[in-house]
Amino acid sequence: MDLNLFSTFLAVYRCRSITVAAEKLDLTQPAVSAALKRLETNLNQTLFVREGRGIAPTGFAISLANRIEDPLATLEVIAESQQELKVYCAESMLHKVAHIQNMSFSEAPLEEDKLFDDLITQKVDLIIDVLETKRQGLIVDHLMEDDGVCLVRGDHPRIADSMDFDSYFAEEHIALRIRRGEQNTLDYLAETPLPTRKVKIETSSISSMLLLASTTDYVAASNRSFAEKLAPSLGLRILNFPFGLKKIRYNMIFHRRYLNDPFHKLKREQIQQVFANS
Repeated sequence: MDLNLFSTFLAVYRCRSITVAAEKLDLTQPAVSAALKRLETNLNQTLFVREGRGIAPTGFAISLANRIEDPLATLEVIAESQQELKVYCAESMLHKVAHIQNMSFSEAPLEEDKLFDDLITQKVDLIIDVLETKRQGLIVDHLMEDDGVCLVRGDHPRIADSMDFDSYFAEEHIALRIRRGEQNTLDYLAETPLPTRKVKIETSSISSMLLLASTTDYVAASNRSFAEKLAPSLGLRILNFPFGLKKIRYNMIFHRRYLNDPFHKLKREQIQQVFANS
């Protein structure tokens, strides 16, 4: 069972108010209510009842609070002594930050709602991605902008050092899925509507895309910094797109509860320094 549910329960128990507890936890009221509902479902017990304009704990809730308060405090102390930031990082930026100590990286889920829910419920501490959000309680810090480029294998039979518009759309392509409904990356970044490409393969991994491009005649796409990192070892040629694309904006997203947390702040500063020097 998720220990964060018990932390949320204790906050509501102490405050006797979902609203006040949400403010202390830097969560939305619906998020706190949802956490309580999940805990009640898991325990098959009612935890709070209405009392006047507020809420009151049930007998079971009082007993539960007495049993878990000290053990939970002990676990929090242990967790703080073994701190490690859990990060969802875009694959195209992993090569920049993977060396930073006391951070563990994992692939972000494709579903945008799940990604932000994981951040709000503390399953992950930080996101580095191209996403933007105006969700309450989340802070978005801009890290960098990058250009989109296309890539082909060095001995491609038809493409040398450049491609014009017609040549690009005459070729077969590998497309990258993104978290924007049914769109792929190119359609999302294009400044104007584009003709339909001949997409032979669709993948959610840029590394897989570039590896496939190195062994086929298909055209791949990437952000420039990642392409420059992998292209030489894969024998790929980097080319500019023959049409306009918006800049790729990378952001760091975290919950407001960590704004002044010393460890979290240190790691954010290290990440910002890496991008400032790149």
